[in-house]
Amino acid sequence: MIHGVRHALESTALTLISAVLFVGFYQLNDLIFSIFEYSEGISWVFLPAGFRVVLVLVMGLPGALGLMLGSWFIDRDLFTQKMALLALLNGAVGGLTPWLVMKYLVRLQWLDSKLQSLNALQLLKITLIFAAASALAHHLVWQLLDRPHLNIWVDIWPMFMGDALGALLMLYGFKFVLDRISSQSSLRAH
Repeated sequence: MIHGVRHALESTALTLISAVLFVGFYQLNDLIFSIFEYSEGISWVFLPAGFRVVLVLVMGLPGALGLMLGSWFIDRDLFTQKMALLALLNGAVGGLTPWLVMKYLVRLQWLDSKLQSLNALQLLKITLIFAAASALAHHLVWQLLDRPHLNIWVDIWPMFMGDALGALLMLYGFKFVLDRISSQSSLRAH
């Protein structure tokens, strides 16, 4: 019983941390890269896409649920308008698509569920797969809900590129920082 409560509390904490991180990096992205906005909701550089990959790979379902909550927070103004279904589905797609992609890649054995064999080339491949799946899923929802001024054949590419570039910047930026921390630790040990 205590183990179940502890697990529920940990999952809730991971979900909330994921939501806060996603919203924070969404706002940072808006601050830094707003000049690269292609259209509302689509940017040529989208740093939070890197968190989609990291949070889902590291935290699993709680990370995905955090992404969904974060997306709902970002789209909160849409809930008061006639676009509540769009906001609801947009959040679900933003959070659950990366998790479903991860599950599918594990099932195909392209990805180790423990991430032990993940190398730079695999990270690049799965980042591109995540970006493609996210762009496709978002645009299909927007097409279904008749989002105004949407041309799925044209608009999907900037979202794919923005997600891929943002994710790669985030992931390789993290790698750079972690390598520096690791080398600093090695120097102190000697």
